[in-house]
Amino acid sequence: MNDKRTGANPYGDISKNVAARQESPGKKIAVIVVAAVVVLALVAVLATQCGKDSTPAAKNTGAAQAQNATQQTAAVAVTGEPLPQYPDNAGLVADPATDPATGKTPPTLKGETFDAKPITIAPGGKAKVVLFVAHWCPHCQVEVPEIQKWIDEGNLPADVEIYGVATATTESRPNYPASAWIASERFTPQVLLDDEQGTAASAYGLTGFPYFVMMDKDGKVVHRASGEVPIDQFASLVESLSSTKK
Repeated sequence: MNDKRTGANPYGDISKNVAARQESPGKKIAVIVVAAVVVLALVAVLATQCGKDSTPAAKNTGAAQAQNATQQTAAVAVTGEPLPQYPDNAGLVADPATDPATGKTPPTLKGETFDAKPITIAPGGKAKVVLFVAHWCPHCQVEVPEIQKWIDEGNLPADVEIYGVATATTESRPNYPASAWIASERFTPQVLLDDEQGTAASAYGLTGFPYFVMMDKDGKVVHRASGEVPIDQFASLVESLSSTKK
């Protein structure tokens, strides 16, 4: 708490005034009431200042947005050609040489976050990883904290962005609501909400969970993966997107 006051007793003058009016009971009571009001007001102000000093402003992260959730699904606008579906025989990480999405530009997704703020995931600018997760998927429940731990350890290259997409959200499946799960994992990437029809997932060619689409700074698909990717393999794929490779 930054207290800019001097060492003087802030209640000193009030005490003297009370003492000087000992001969008048009525005045004494009035002064005591005023003093009490002043003290209470001062305490309230100091408490507010302490709160401001000790509580940092909420960051624009997925966890903060999820903590203030007002919705679990939202409308999504898709601009551009959808990606081909992830091949059934592609395995955990698709071979770029045979993946029909390699070199294609994913469509732009415009939607909302858990707290109803607008969010856009668009190709180009920086390299991007778009991670689609379902709250009820056990593999997603393993992947998300692993990725967050990797981010927390400072491994995400400065020229690569990660976005989450919460999809296949339904109250009838376990681990609902998705916002509570994302908040509990302290997931820092911003999260776009898919609609109940899975519009965003379909536009990106999703066939299973979790699902990764990785694009370079020019907005072209470089890698896709579907399933629980080991964190060392995930790290290697992300680093391949960066122009500042280790």
